[in-house]
Amino acid sequence: MLAEALKYAAARLRGQSDPYGHLAQQVAIWARHKRHSAVWQPHLTRAKALALASARACPEQARRTALVMGPGLLLDVPLDELSALFQTVVLADMAFVPEVRARAARLGNVQTLEVDLTGRLGQRPDVVPDAASGLAQVAADLPELDFAYSANLLSQLPLFALDALKPERAPDMAPGMKQERRAKLAAELVRQHLDGLKALGCPACLVTDVTERGLRQGVVNYEADLLFGVQPGLTGESWIWDLAPDGEAVRGLDVERVVLGVSDVRAATV
Repeated sequence: MLAEALKYAAARLRGQSDPYGHLAQQVAIWARHKRHSAVWQPHLTRAKALALASARACPEQARRTALVMGPGLLLDVPLDELSALFQTVVLADMAFVPEVRARAARLGNVQTLEVDLTGRLGQRPDVVPDAASGLAQVAADLPELDFAYSANLLSQLPLFALDALKPERAPDMAPGMKQERRAKLAAELVRQHLDGLKALGCPACLVTDVTERGLRQGVVNYEADLLFGVQPGLTGESWIWDLAPDGEAVRGLDVERVVLGVSDVRAATV
């Protein structure tokens, strides 16, 4: 816990804000990865390999700008390779720890962009997300975009938006936002991101967890849909991410996630 507190404080002291908890989540992921790096490695290696293969499929004359959405700690991002392939790499997220900013600066052609890719944070709960999402705006500002990678982001986007609508974060919010409205909003944000990837006009690689399972001695104890009922409608690779071994989340429970990897969402649409 002390190491996490120090890492969080270092980022805040260097000017990183954290209005919605994205920095705190990244620090928590950093700590969990330290504890379980060995069991996470197959998932991270496969995600990076898929993203890199997709990027390398771009013609050499179309390797101007690459956009990485949700890079976090870069655990699942082949940043050095992308930097070598493209003239410019843009990392788009709500927060960056100092180590990520330093690595980007060392590479020289990597930019960090703090942006809300949902276009939702800070809005009223009765405002329905529209096509003018954060992703659409970022794409509009990158006319030379030739490749995009959504890095284990899709299932997380609605969580921060929903958390931002809690009464303690939005005291002027209408009391008792109904559960069905929250679920509808979450599904809308998932669909919005998928539609945004398809509309980019360039190859867009997607890696996302879609299902979580809790197992007790190898027997499924529970199963949860991480995309709020939205079916991606995409063909691609699938693998298991051993997220939280026995005792990390609940004693006696192993938590795993089913991951979908798609090299290019437009080509993979069913």
